[in-house]
Amino acid sequence: MATVFLVIVVITGLTLFYYSRPILIGVIIPTQTNLGNEENLYARYYRDTHPRIGLRKINFIIENQAVKEQEIKDAYNKMIKMGVSAIIGGVISQEGIWLSEESKKSSVPTFGITTSSSLLSKKKDAFFRVVPTNDGQANAVAEYYNKLGMKKLVLVTSTENKAYADPIVKIIQDKFKGEVWNIPFYSDEETYTKILSKNPDSIFCILDGKNVMDVIKKFKEKQSVIKIGSSSWGSSEILTLYSSSLLDGVLLFSSSTNLIGEEYKAEIADFEMKYNIEATKGSHYTSSVLNILYKGLTAVGGSRESLKTYFETPRIYNAAYGKASIDEYGDSSLNIVIVLELRDGKVIKEEILK
Repeated sequence: MATVFLVIVVITGLTLFYYSRPILIGVIIPTQTNLGNEENLYARYYRDTHPRIGLRKINFIIENQAVKEQEIKDAYNKMIKMGVSAIIGGVISQEGIWLSEESKKSSVPTFGITTSSSLLSKKKDAFFRVVPTNDGQANAVAEYYNKLGMKKLVLVTSTENKAYADPIVKIIQDKFKGEVWNIPFYSDEETYTKILSKNPDSIFCILDGKNVMDVIKKFKEKQSVIKIGSSSWGSSEILTLYSSSLLDGVLLFSSSTNLIGEEYKAEIADFEMKYNIEATKGSHYTSSVLNILYKGLTAVGGSRESLKTYFETPRIYNAAYGKASIDEYGDSSLNIVIVLELRDGKVIKEEILK
């Protein structure tokens, strides 16, 4: 009888110890951009509204100050030593490259939020994502400019996020039927002079929203007949932060903007109300990643190895934009491209390209 009692006490003690230990989730989100700031805010909102999975408490370890490669990798490895079960982060694709490299060394499940570079595809690491690669977008852009009859296209590209820009450039260079040039963007007159020297009929910006607006302003002043477009990186910020006649006729390429599923609609609406903010893809993808991560934690617990095996198993998830599958490489197949055209701050044309 005493033995049975002792066994019960031991099992009860171990159970209580297990449930008293919180599951740790690392978050590495630089906040120097509007997108990063929004993703950070949503991660904090989710932390406060989802403090437990069953009986187990969830603690978030959040690092916002890491910006450069070594800072991000140092923050990552610090979290590994603290015992996190998983890490989320990666605002721009270059950050995703660094996180992917560390995940391969550590085997800790690591989720990129808005890191969409195809340079991360088909890699056996521990890096997962819901956001699709930009291959589909790049193909759609080339086909659309071809359909418009454009003959001379200048690609104006980011020098700070080459992991995002370079794969898009390569596909457009292969698919666009006319002449195409790639000019790295610096906010100076020399850059604008180089662009004008090509006498383009079209420009496609692979930049953040602020720099896209600078290009639009400059060339609307100099040459209004040039057809200007923006990749989804800049488009998502422009659609929520800017309203100007300068945007008339500009092509904004983006992923789907329609939320699907009541679980996302209700929660994101609550987030918007709480912080008086209009949610963009930063919130949508952050909520998708955290929702999927919590499903994995619910299914297999906080073991790194079990979580990695769980997410490496091809599976279909509910994401903010619809059904998303994650394959054995951690890549997502969710891929809808739309192009919007504005006039007087309103969408006058919306076309699904893929």
